[in-house]
Amino acid sequence: MKKIFQILKEYALCEEYLDEPSRWRALWFGFFSSWYRLRRDDMSDELKEQIMNEYHWFTAGFFIGRAVQGIGVILGGCCVT
Repeated sequence: MKKIFQILKEYALCEEYLDEPSRWRALWFGFFSSWYRLRRDDMSDELKEQIMNEYHWFTAGFFIGRAVQGIGVILGGCCVT
């Protein structure tokens, strides 16, 4: 099972979609910015350029972070009762 998961992981994510560090960085900063407010004025020019070049990954990370927050709110509301 572990071998199958590693093959799928290498093929599906790393080889085609997240094969460049700038994409991982944009995905992470999108996720992070859904939890904390990031100001673009405080970012370096290189980081701004990477995010703008991979803006779709930034947006995907942002919405993944919001989905995690929504699931947390739903589960938190269910556990209170």
